[in-house]
Amino acid sequence: MLKKVSLICLILLMAGIAAWAGGRGEQAETGTVYLRFYYPVGVAGDHARIMEGMVRDFNASQDEVFVEAIFSGGYRETMERAQTAYLSGNAPEVAVLDAPATYDLIEMGAIVPLDQYIEAEGGDAYISRFLDGFMEIARLEGQTWSIPFQRSTPLFYYNKDHFRAAGLDPDAPPRNWDEVAQYSSVLADHFGNDGRWPIQIPINFWLLKPMVLQAGGTLESDDGRSVSIDTAEMREAFGYMLDLVDQGYMAPIRQWAPSVSDFIAGSVSMLYNSTGSLGHIERSADFDVGTGFLPTQQRQVVIEGGGNFFIFDTDERRQQAAWEFVTWMTNAENAARWSIESGYVAVREDSYSLPEYEQHVERNPNAITAFNQLQSVEVERNFMTYQQAQLAELLNEVKEDILGGANIDTTLREAQSRADTILARFQR
Repeated sequence: MLKKVSLICLILLMAGIAAWAGGRGEQAETGTVYLRFYYPVGVAGDHARIMEGMVRDFNASQDEVFVEAIFSGGYRETMERAQTAYLSGNAPEVAVLDAPATYDLIEMGAIVPLDQYIEAEGGDAYISRFLDGFMEIARLEGQTWSIPFQRSTPLFYYNKDHFRAAGLDPDAPPRNWDEVAQYSSVLADHFGNDGRWPIQIPINFWLLKPMVLQAGGTLESDDGRSVSIDTAEMREAFGYMLDLVDQGYMAPIRQWAPSVSDFIAGSVSMLYNSTGSLGHIERSADFDVGTGFLPTQQRQVVIEGGGNFFIFDTDERRQQAAWEFVTWMTNAENAARWSIESGYVAVREDSYSLPEYEQHVERNPNAITAFNQLQSVEVERNFMTYQQAQLAELLNEVKEDILGGANIDTTLREAQSRADTILARFQR
């Protein structure tokens, strides 16, 4: 009897393997196309639940393509997992990845350009519906490699209740670095030594680049082959943050996710963070949340960020099916839905005129701040280089070391040398 049961189990197991091979491995030429979709969660909030719900709705909307949504960690973990899967011959068909990874994905040969699909969709008429600030990073070397979806900008959050209590105008957040220091002084005087911090700029390279730009500098070359760390503008950016630390207005080292929790708990009055955190913050905070443009310096400039849809180099049938999934997820209605539920920026112009989005903004005025910022100030692309993940981690280390008390000149000089070594093989 035991042998009979074992034989039945073996038959069922082999049938399952065969079904997997026919679906997600070597797919049949007819019938449903099965796709694996890797996606990250890069900010605080219930984004995995939202994503899973949208994918379920896509699967229910038709019977030609079935997508398996696979949560793959944060942006860095998802990128590493996708690269490993590709190199092992088992690439996902489609993924949302940090857009600055494009250089490395192209070098690997992992992804396909999307221009032929875009042309069939209407060409410029199709692409023109996406916000300009989000399309630049999708294009390299005359080709389009990705489609915007999970997009964001750095945003300035503040606690309006704290502003009122301290005598500050709750509808007028600080506009520049000097005003951040001034507001911090007022808040510090009001709260005294009760353990609350006026301001927090968490450790993250994504927040460092706009400050370097605002100081009049650049961080990386247009071709992604060099970075500029040991510069006067980098010192000015760190001078701004070090002054906030030295005055007792900001904790020297605070990581990304805990900084959001600190703000929600009311232990921080002002916060640099992502638009993508907006939904979670507004649902979780028990105070009046305010949002504003990123405080500026010499230039009023912001960078974009977040994830794009990439289609991996598999076969024509699966690539076409992946494109159908991408266009469904990024149509006007679903771009609006993702924005409304997550807090990320709706990536399409036509999403903003939908009745449901207009009603959302009327109920939640903070929802339009990021869009207004993109329309009102200079916009540059996210930090984008070859070996981007390694260099981003280096910048995070630099920020943590300097704010933790390391010598700024020595730290920047050594970091520049390390960055030059990382990029040496890409130098022309």
